[in-house]
Amino acid sequence: MKNIVIINYGYGNTYSLNSALSLLGYNALVTNKPDEICKADIIFLPGVGAFKQAMNAFLNLHMLEALNLALKRGSILIGICLGYQMLFEESEEFGVTKGLGLLKGKVVRLNHFNNINNRIPNVGWFPLINNLNNNKLEDKTVYFVHSYVPIVKEMNIISSFISYGNDLIHSSIDTGQIIGFQFHPEKSGKDGIKILSSILEG
Repeated sequence: MKNIVIINYGYGNTYSLNSALSLLGYNALVTNKPDEICKADIIFLPGVGAFKQAMNAFLNLHMLEALNLALKRGSILIGICLGYQMLFEESEEFGVTKGLGLLKGKVVRLNHFNNINNRIPNVGWFPLINNLNNNKLEDKTVYFVHSYVPIVKEMNIISSFISYGNDLIHSSIDTGQIIGFQFHPEKSGKDGIKILSSILEG
C-alpha cells in the first residue's frame, strides 16, 4: 500500500481531498509533521487562499527540508490550485513573493492576459485541452476557481490548457515526479476522481 500524505499547513481544503482519496480506497495521512512527510510515497500539497500567507504558513512549519528530502527519495508531489502555484519561483499576488522554486515560472493575475470581458475570479467547469498526449486528462471537464495562474517557462511539462478568451491558460503540469493542477480534481466529480485514480495507480 502506498504511503500517501496530505500536507496540512492551514491553507488547504484537506477534507475534500481526503474524502476523494477515501472514495478510491486510499487512506491518506493529513499532517504537518516533517518526519511523516519525509516517509511519504505520494505527497499532496493542496491550497486555498492568498499566496503570501500560504507560503509563510508553510515555511513557518519547517516542512520545506522534509519536502526536498522526500523528492530526493523519489516521492511524487501533487500540487492543487494554490498548492500548484506554490511550486513555482514566485507570485505577483499582493507584491512579489517567492515560491518553492521547484518549477520555473511566475504566477500572474488573470488580467495579465488582457481579456477585459472575462470575469475574475475564473470560476466554473472547463474542458481540458490535452497536451503531451496525456491520456489521464483526455476528454476531462474539471472545476476551476482562481484569480491567478502560473505562466510555465518549460513548455514541455505542460500537460493541459484551458481556453480563456483568446488565450490559453496553462492549467496543469507533469514532470513525471511533480504534478500540478490549477483546477480542483477533488471537486470535479467523476472526471476528477478518474484523474486522481490514474495518478495513484500509475
